[in-house]
Amino acid sequence: MIKSNQTHEKKIEIMRAATSLIKKRGLQALSFEAVANESGLSRQLVRYYFTDLDALILELCTFLGNRYRDTLVTGIVDVGQVERLRFFLDFFFDLAAEHPMPDDLEVYDSLLAYAVGSEELKVRLCDQYKTLGQVIAHELAIAHPELDGHGCEELSFLFVSMMHAHWSFVASLGHSRDHGRLTRRAIDRLIESYINDSSNERSVDAPWSRNM
Repeated sequence: MIKSNQTHEKKIEIMRAATSLIKKRGLQALSFEAVANESGLSRQLVRYYFTDLDALILELCTFLGNRYRDTLVTGIVDVGQVERLRFFLDFFFDLAAEHPMPDDLEVYDSLLAYAVGSEELKVRLCDQYKTLGQVIAHELAIAHPELDGHGCEELSFLFVSMMHAHWSFVASLGHSRDHGRLTRRAIDRLIESYINDSSNERSVDAPWSRNM
């Protein structure tokens, strides 16, 4: 048990160092030597836990995803059952003042670029985003029972797409975080447009489907 805890703690140190390194210098700076220097650990120890950079990146993806999940769950507990959809949407545009998003959005964004050459990372990111989409679709259905299931799925895909593009502009390219209010308001208008559209015409048969 002690060894297991030590392994977990060392891996967390490495993940924090990798996050800090990418945030400061970009994905192109990632190497075992650079991570070791950032963490204060030896290069050999970093290599002991991660045989190659692909393994480290995959672990980093899970590490970042867990940080968002844990922060979000804490906020959900605090707000209880009232206005939960609003909290979700505010949180992901960094407008939930008492529950700020983790400050590593550009690091998460960089994983998308890395995923171009890594099918395993691509699948892991798709699973994370799809899980988020399922949560948003569920909350939409509760908050807006007038929406059918397909409409909720379409909206969840659009939300995740807009959220990712938003943070690519803001965190990675350096636009003002004030734009969070702009995109957040656009989400409300998008939801309203679906509620007011009685045609039930489907834009795509299976939201969240992938070309395999």
